[in-house]
Amino acid sequence: MDRASAWILNFDADEELARPRGYTPRAAVAGRAPWLAGLVSALLRPGDVVLSPELPSPLVPPAPPGAALVGRAWCPTPRALRLLGRAGVAPAEAPPLDVLRRVNHRRFCADLGQTLPGARYVVSLAELEAALAEPTPSGHWLLKRPFGFAGRGRRRVARGALPPGARPFAVASLDPASPDRGLQVEPWVERRGDFSLHGHVARGGAVRLGAPCVQRCDAAGAYLGAAPAGDGDLDADERRRLVDAALEAGEALAGAGYFGPFGIDAFRWEDERGGVRWNPRCEINARYTMAWAIGMGGARPDLE
Repeated sequence: MDRASAWILNFDADEELARPRGYTPRAAVAGRAPWLAGLVSALLRPGDVVLSPELPSPLVPPAPPGAALVGRAWCPTPRALRLLGRAGVAPAEAPPLDVLRRVNHRRFCADLGQTLPGARYVVSLAELEAALAEPTPSGHWLLKRPFGFAGRGRRRVARGALPPGARPFAVASLDPASPDRGLQVEPWVERRGDFSLHGHVARGGAVRLGAPCVQRCDAAGAYLGAAPAGDGDLDADERRRLVDAALEAGEALAGAGYFGPFGIDAFRWEDERGGVRWNPRCEINARYTMAWAIGMGGARPDLE
């Protein structure tokens, strides 16, 4: 861990994974980059530099002249690797694009098993309409496209027929000509706490986990902040199931050829009877995440 890093903080990586050919960041995403960078400052070590064109450079004191930097990215997408190449920085070894797309696709998470009642992954309008006809705890469903972050690529719809306003979203998502067609359909539930657990998959497949975090998110699901979970934040069963889910995800990632940082999100929710339930895995993020460095604490297997 003696070499400083040159970082591409491509927070829009999920959008690029959805359409990697000719991808250009949207102005709205680029405009949020400086604020997001401030939330992940714990990733950076003394001597690191940030090369992202949307961000001031450097965000931290630069490496000494002549220092050999290792290129790293929030997610090593084609654009991130091109930016490192233009800067003359050799990137750290990373999984290929097809692996990144597979493991960050919501189908990958769904195939490990659905974790909310009635949830399913659909690939046709007929399947979607059948799912929407089923009862949910809140009377609403949440539709999520294969790639998305910070609450993007989602629609909340009432139980029953697909409403006209959501039909274009659904039709585009389920286009048979698209290799990424599909929607994750899950009940909209009232959350009573958001959590995460982070880890790292070594090149040889070994999975190393950090410690659970309590997360703060806005109403749309966008990240606001995180802190290590205290003794009273999770009960013993919730903590055990969260760790089991993270280990299962890490092993599945390794089996798919992925290596590098990852994280899973979880939440506590209230059912229609007022009972508190636990969802140990709602998302898998095969990349760095906003709380990754917080959850890993002093451990940095990504730099070893």
